Amino acid sequence: MNSVLEQILATDTVKTPAGESLPLHSHIEANGGAFLQNVITQVKPKVSLEIGLAYGISALFICDALATLPTAHHIIIDPFQTISWHGVGLNNLRTANFGAMIDFREKFSHSALAELVEAKTVIDFAFVDGAHTFDYVLLDFVYIDRLLSVGGVIVFDDSTLPAIAKVIRYILTNHHYKVYDSYIPRDLFTWRRKAIYAATQRVSPLKRLLAPEFTLPNHHLGFPDTRLIALIKQANDDRPWDFHQEF
Repeated sequence: MNSVLEQILATDTVKTPAGESLPLHSHIEANGGAFLQNVITQVKPKVSLEIGLAYGISALFICDALATLPTAHHIIIDPFQTISWHGVGLNNLRTANFGAMIDFREKFSHSALAELVEAKTVIDFAFVDGAHTFDYVLLDFVYIDRLLSVGGVIVFDDSTLPAIAKVIRYILTNHHYKVYDSYIPRDLFTWRRKAIYAATQRVSPLKRLLAPEFTLPNHHLGFPDTRLIALIKQANDDRPWDFHQEF
């Protein structure tokens, strides 16, 4: 683990470029970071991509693993790095000597990803941790699928959230992807059980019976209750123009 990341995790604080200390929050935990590194070690991407930088913790884990690969290149997209995160994530990466490895784009993901598609960029690994609404996560996937090589892997954070889980169900039922690996924090099952119970109290029995999630449960798709899920692309999109599978 690089010294910048090690110090941040040990102190639970980050520093702005001006040297001001801020409490660490909204970051991936150490075991989750190790999960990302394990996937990268297996995939060995030449070019990787990350949506959402924040304080740069996941990016530090990713770049730490990429540093063992010659000529590795990491694209990062975050429109709020300056206005919401005070430039901390980018500063952390440069302090850790990863500046030459990264291509940072301070734009909304739909704009930056469209530019990458237009440039015919090819990536082998992607980590999606940007906007968490169904439409934006789905849009991120649509573009990333155009960029991702066959055999490449896309990892979603917070996949227990209903909007993100729904996107993952769509991918697994309508595209040539399958679950590659997943990371389940120890405290997730208690939280998940409570969330499911609360949700079912607001849905009628008939709707529960007819919902795709009940007729085709997540575990039948190889999709476990998990915080981080990695999907591997098995083939390029060859669906007929009117294809649709319930998800």
